[in-house]
Amino acid sequence: MLEMARHSGKAVVLGGDMRADSPGHCAKYGSYTMMNLEDNKVVDIQLIQSNEVGASPRMEREGFLRSLQFLESAGLRVGAIVTDRHPSIQKYLREQRPEIQHYFDTWHVSKGLAKKIDALGKERSCGEVLAWRRSIINHLYWCASSSKTGTKACERFCDLMINQRLLKDVSKLSPHHQTSTVEGFHSLILKFAPKNVAFSFVGMLNRLHLAALHYNENSNREYACNRSGEPSIKVKWPKYKKGDHSLHYTKTAPTYNYMESLLRLFFEEVVINPVPYQEQINELKVPDHLCAAFDKPDLQESEVRPWSRFTPME
Repeated sequence: MLEMARHSGKAVVLGGDMRADSPGHCAKYGSYTMMNLEDNKVVDIQLIQSNEVGASPRMEREGFLRSLQFLESAGLRVGAIVTDRHPSIQKYLREQRPEIQHYFDTWHVSKGLAKKIDALGKERSCGEVLAWRRSIINHLYWCASSSKTGTKACERFCDLMINQRLLKDVSKLSPHHQTSTVEGFHSLILKFAPKNVAFSFVGMLNRLHLAALHYNENSNREYACNRSGEPSIKVKWPKYKKGDHSLHYTKTAPTYNYMESLLRLFFEEVVINPVPYQEQINELKVPDHLCAAFDKPDLQESEVRPWSRFTPME
């Protein structure tokens, strides 16, 4: 993926986002994904353990910086980056890398605005703003200043629409590319690394790479057709739409050809001469364990996690 992007000679448009291995602010791992949004391919994954950076809220910025440094050291010329509104990433790109165009993913901005509209609609005499919600989200730039009603709902709604942070965010909305594909990849990771299962650092990294191999092979699948030759459409009722539905084109079944490549690599190269691969594993920077039990000098790692004595190769 990196060679293809580098040899194209064009500045790439990247989409970045972090996924935590558990909800809330108590995550152990944070994986930051960078995707080439022009061809919908994962180009880098950085896995951060929370004690590397002091606390889990700091993992996203660290993952972003590591990924950007890696991609640029690999020869990629970054023209634009699409992310959510993470404050420290905004500050870094604004102050340290002004030559990179920074855009916000529209969905993240609209999600925050929708929550505020929902909260306002629950207040007394403001319920009618809920009827405007869908049009506002579909047309984020729409402004309620055209209303001449002078009601409390209109006044409060105008306060939302002229909020300075929102106005600044609108000017930076990504015009073409969004990070919805990155979000889709993060959903796929659940099949390889469920959040209700604990993994070692190397185990988590391996599963992220497997998920990326699977995603890249199937990212541009053809749409499935019905018997009449027309694209097959499926109706979904996502929770976030609160009773509303959405239509999705059904895609063809995924393929797993990357498994043949991995098996061929393993039996034809790794088994014959595992030394170069073991050296790469030994060079991997694995952070210290989070478990406080390892701070006790009389307690060995194998007593806490017996499987940790095996190497990833085994």
